[in-house]
Amino acid sequence: MMRKWTMAAAGLLLAGTLGSVWTGSPASAQTSGPNASYSSPGSDFYSTNPVTLAKPKWTAILDAPKNSSASNPSAVTAGQGRVYYIAGGKLIAKAVATGKTLWSFGTGLGDATLAGTDGTKLYVGAKDGSVYRVDAATGKGARIYRAPSGQAPSIFVDGGSLYVFAGGSLISVDLATGKEKWRNQDGKSLPQRVGGTLLSGAVESGAITVYTTYAIDPATGKTLWRLSGDHSGLLQAEGDKLYFQDQWPNADYVETSANIDEVDLKTGKITASKKLVAMKANGSPVYPPSKVVMDGNDVYAAVAREGVYRFNYDADPAVVKPELIADRGEFIAGPYNGKLFFLNDDNRGIHARKVVDRSQVYYNGPDNPATRIDMIESGLYVGQSDGTVYALNVSTGNAVFRAQTAARSYGAFQIESGMLLVQAEGQLYAYPLPSELMKPVSTGSAAGAFVKSDAKVTLDGKALALPAGTGVMTTDNRMFIPFRSLTEALGAKIAYDVQTKRTTVTYGSRVFSIADGSPFALIDGKQVALTYSPATLSGSLYVPIKDFGDLLGVQVKWNGVTRTVEVTKGAAAAK
Repeated sequence: MMRKWTMAAAGLLLAGTLGSVWTGSPASAQTSGPNASYSSPGSDFYSTNPVTLAKPKWTAILDAPKNSSASNPSAVTAGQGRVYYIAGGKLIAKAVATGKTLWSFGTGLGDATLAGTDGTKLYVGAKDGSVYRVDAATGKGARIYRAPSGQAPSIFVDGGSLYVFAGGSLISVDLATGKEKWRNQDGKSLPQRVGGTLLSGAVESGAITVYTTYAIDPATGKTLWRLSGDHSGLLQAEGDKLYFQDQWPNADYVETSANIDEVDLKTGKITASKKLVAMKANGSPVYPPSKVVMDGNDVYAAVAREGVYRFNYDADPAVVKPELIADRGEFIAGPYNGKLFFLNDDNRGIHARKVVDRSQVYYNGPDNPATRIDMIESGLYVGQSDGTVYALNVSTGNAVFRAQTAARSYGAFQIESGMLLVQAEGQLYAYPLPSELMKPVSTGSAAGAFVKSDAKVTLDGKALALPAGTGVMTTDNRMFIPFRSLTEALGAKIAYDVQTKRTTVTYGSRVFSIADGSPFALIDGKQVALTYSPATLSGSLYVPIKDFGDLLGVQVKWNGVTRTVEVTKGAAAAK
């Protein structure tokens, strides 16, 4: 009787909802009370997901994560057409293409980490502190070292050395003999090699907790220097120059978007500091950055609810102002393929902004919080908290396929032999990838932002034949022309400096230099702001037509009727 009564009540409620009698608010119709229910924005019923659901070619069971957060998935690595992972305390090798088990090795390898060298040997650390060397082809191996602490080690192979971090010590082991070479108590993480130096990060607590970096001699294990203050991890290395974000508490923090310190690799001394300041449109200061990324001479500083400020590191702030790539989402990745990537406002799904014209690229499909995102070649791979994995084209935003797992978090997505390897907590999945996702992707900030125009170019009224593959390009309602061919047609002299990566032009009495991605020209040693940074497209340097005219002192006009860029020599051409 209870079941019949419930169905009848439901029918009555439906009739009341569809009729014209009810005049109250929708919330008042909730039988549990107006303040006892919640429906999140965007949680309405959806139609069938149109993205193709892919089936895995094969699956394998991994050792389960150590805790419910799944922040420590089991080690998986791939190469030479094989994938290697830990399951049941053993190291297992499978053929990526078929999922066939090739061999297994060891016991008690829980909490293991994997490292490889040239694809012929694997190194696996076990929970008792042991490190084993295993032949990648046969699966035969033996222990070559055991950490004195008896704790599960993290391992890293570089050249002829095995680096082990266990029990608070960084240890170097000779790969050929398995003998310990040195221990270092300062570095608190596996190192990265920069030039001939090892860099190891550490968090240290005192009056204030700071993050610092130690430089270690790989031959002796001696600490060469400690970076003073509180800094981020390494942003970028360029020769003997290291770049870090200074995170030390600053009284002026509300006026600073990013502080960058240059550090000498040999001495650890801070040789220069730059305070990159950004202001809102109304002139008020921005808040401190939530994330800072350095890519060549570009510094990207993300400010919550504002977007990302793009600075040129070499630019004089009095001449060149930072550019705001406005977006209210959380900046999560990039630059990649000329884009910065953001979570959507409601944390469901992702989108990107092109660096050059700031236009938005939507990624179709993702509709839940993303817990893992990796970009590999032309593919963008998203793992969601609801267990769905999306494979998308990073350039177009189109979803190629989706896959369903039971995971909430994921290890790094990997590609090997045309297969996408998805490490989803205690399960490994292999999916065949379409060729479009394995194609090399365009790089640089200008990638994907320019469109070729059908416009022509004339010089003093005569048609100018441009080299094959070049032409007038447009972006953000601006026209760009190939710089070298047009300056040479004017009779200017051009010289390229490999060290500075700048092109110097001499045209009559005018001498200046420009560079790809640089928002300023150098004239008599002084910076002059350009309307847009020059961009290299298909191997040719392009500049906006306005900047071309201003720099060379020639007249440049756009004839919309004939769709022609008309260039006329000026007085600067006099020799």
